[in-house]
Amino acid sequence: MQRTTLSTLTLLFLGLAIGGSAPGLSSSGDGDESWKAESTIYRLKHSAHKKWAFVLPAERWHDAGKSIELPGGLVFDTKIDGVNKLMVDSNGDGRPNATVRGSGFITLGAKDETGESVRYSVRVKNTAAGKFEWTTGSSMRGMVAGTILHVFDQDGNGKYSDWGVDAVAVGNSKSASLLSKVILVGKDLYHFDVTEDGAQVTVAPFSGETGILNAVVDYEAKGTLTSAVFQSGDISFCVAPFKKGVAVPVGTYKFVSGRVEKGSASVSMRGGKMPTLQVYAGEETVPEWGANVNGEFSFSQKDEDVTVKANFKFFGAAGEEYYDFQPDGKGPKIIISDAKRGREIKEARFPES
Repeated sequence: MQRTTLSTLTLLFLGLAIGGSAPGLSSSGDGDESWKAESTIYRLKHSAHKKWAFVLPAERWHDAGKSIELPGGLVFDTKIDGVNKLMVDSNGDGRPNATVRGSGFITLGAKDETGESVRYSVRVKNTAAGKFEWTTGSSMRGMVAGTILHVFDQDGNGKYSDWGVDAVAVGNSKSASLLSKVILVGKDLYHFDVTEDGAQVTVAPFSGETGILNAVVDYEAKGTLTSAVFQSGDISFCVAPFKKGVAVPVGTYKFVSGRVEKGSASVSMRGGKMPTLQVYAGEETVPEWGANVNGEFSFSQKDEDVTVKANFKFFGAAGEEYYDFQPDGKGPKIIISDAKRGREIKEARFPES
């Protein structure tokens, strides 16, 4: 099996057209909670988002075929009826009282084993005939330091305090970062803590060393970079809104996820082969990424027959990977050439990107 690189592919945004705590990463101030001596506590409340508009860095979907389980002994039974109908016990009394056809949204509510009332909203989708999945459809929301803040149970375990696993969005941005022990409120850095139930957060101004991370100025694409999440141990930031860069704690950062949009079209991003970035005190770090984007695939050859596998991967200038092109468009064109004679022998196109 051989691997080759396509350097002339064209998908929308990137010159490529689509027709239609991590090991080895530094951590800033983890374990030192002396900052809480001069902190402020804020309360958050459950907020349902029926019209979902957030971009989570690592959204997880779970099987909804039998039940949806949350901490505190809460079990909401489900039952599949036919190929595209899901019955849900939304109040935990053991009897189905809500119905989802195809895809939908449900708010679950019951008292846990301690007698505390719990509310939790879910988005549900029909993934195949007789199969359903669910993921979070709500956040714990409140005003923090004068700004709206959302905390998301991104992994669906009912807890809101899983550092580097759950997610947080601050202000008007709909693009969340991983749950972080330091957050950006505007351009100001704050230490951050949240209770397991997401009902209370504690913040205080961050006073450690910082450098500038500017991931926008040298990003090249035909669309707009709407999400760019970087992580260093238990801290994480979405830096896409900061066109001139933003101060972050010093450390070694890896690219986690991102998104590029142009009109109704979009493409998702993940780390791929992108190396880590070092942010030094008082200095600016500027990655050069985006176009030109290369496509990689595997193929085999037997005599004059060439078999190309549909395992395409697309990488940007810094090694970041692009995937989930929406809407699906034309697939990449494969051209087979005679290297000795310098002429095209055959071309073919995969059905979709």
